Amino acid sequence: MTTIDLHTVIDRHKVGRLQRRVLLLCLGVVTLDGIDVAMVSYIGPSLITDWGISKAQLGPVVTSGLVGLAIGSLLAGPLADRVGRRKVILVSLVAFGLMSAATALTSDVVWFTILRVLTGIGLGAALPNATTLVSEFAPARRRSAMMSLTYCGMTLGGALAGYLTSALVQVASWHWALVVGGVLPLLYAVVVFRRLPESPKFLARHPERSDELVELVRRMVPEPVPVDARFVLHEPAVDARVRVAGLVTRRFRVGTVAIWVGFVAAFFIVYLTNSWLPILMTDVGFSLAAAATIGLLLQAGGTIGNLGIGWLMDRFGPHRTVVAAMTCAAVLLVLIAQAPQDVLVIGALIFVLGMFTNTVGTGFPILSAGFYPTSIRATGTSWATGIARFGAIGGAAVGTVLVAAGLDYRQVFLSLLVPAAVCVLAVIVKGRSGRVARRAPAADRSELDLAS
Repeated sequence: MTTIDLHTVIDRHKVGRLQRRVLLLCLGVVTLDGIDVAMVSYIGPSLITDWGISKAQLGPVVTSGLVGLAIGSLLAGPLADRVGRRKVILVSLVAFGLMSAATALTSDVVWFTILRVLTGIGLGAALPNATTLVSEFAPARRRSAMMSLTYCGMTLGGALAGYLTSALVQVASWHWALVVGGVLPLLYAVVVFRRLPESPKFLARHPERSDELVELVRRMVPEPVPVDARFVLHEPAVDARVRVAGLVTRRFRVGTVAIWVGFVAAFFIVYLTNSWLPILMTDVGFSLAAAATIGLLLQAGGTIGNLGIGWLMDRFGPHRTVVAAMTCAAVLLVLIAQAPQDVLVIGALIFVLGMFTNTVGTGFPILSAGFYPTSIRATGTSWATGIARFGAIGGAAVGTVLVAAGLDYRQVFLSLLVPAAVCVLAVIVKGRSGRVARRAPAADRSELDLAS
């Protein structure tokens, strides 16, 4: 039997047709995720009108989805490391499709909130596993770029949600927006079932599926594969029975905590600015149209940044790139706070700020996927994303407190220097811990066995 290192085979070839197909299919998954996440904010005014509720009563409708996203991310990673990334992605598409369509039948805030939590669980399972799957098909020199392209689906989906929801609400009602938002992932699940393969690195961990892996590698790389090939993964051994506990064993503990802290800080900034920027702008005298434009510029900057951060991480190193991006974001926060109150000036600075803050959020799943071995990679990426959702909830909540306290956008932006500094320090610690983890002896496995 010919033993071949799967990492070496994937890394020495260019990105082929099959890998591009996986990238596009996972981009589609994340785009549908982005559509459903953003759709609720666009139907909010219709809910207020139809149900006769206040903006405060609409709060649970908005935050319930974030809670579901956190739960889904925490549950999906260990499951994907057990049964495969492809199966979890399929189940998540069906789950959030059905729940979204069912939400259209609700007639009060309570049931709407409950179903949004369930929808969020499905959504939370889709994003980290789609990006994990892409990372495991990508050669090392292109991994960051391919993962960041996948994350562009979130901002793309958010933009599409605005146009789709607006058209459906005008033609029919908000109910049909949710129905369409549910039917689309159900239809796409059929495409994914037929065209999306399982991760080769996941298959390499299951000897009983070796024939499937050999056939997949033959489709993926141009070199001939021996009939008796046996693919292995030369990476740290982690007991598959202790997926979550494995994240905090001696080899990974410091890096895991650093990823969680930095990711929470990054999402705190992203969601506070995304949630409250238009209101902060109107409070100081900008028109509603100008405030909406500034908010759109923040998202546009994030999309542009996502297109570039993966390439920069591949070229200059992931930790150095993320630290530089958040440092630049901190400089922009100060510049915005000191800039004249002019739409063009503030809009331009906000656009550049979005390039840095949103892309740092994209950088953390890339750091996570590169830090953990295959046996706990989906767990590590999903838990990092799930923990970060609490930063998102915290950002939206703290924004409420700051606005209620009467702070203007200058004071709010200066206060964001604190989470920016926390994020930078966390990434520096993560970079150092990664070097320690690579030097750690394989004997750390005994600690994993004890944890089980």
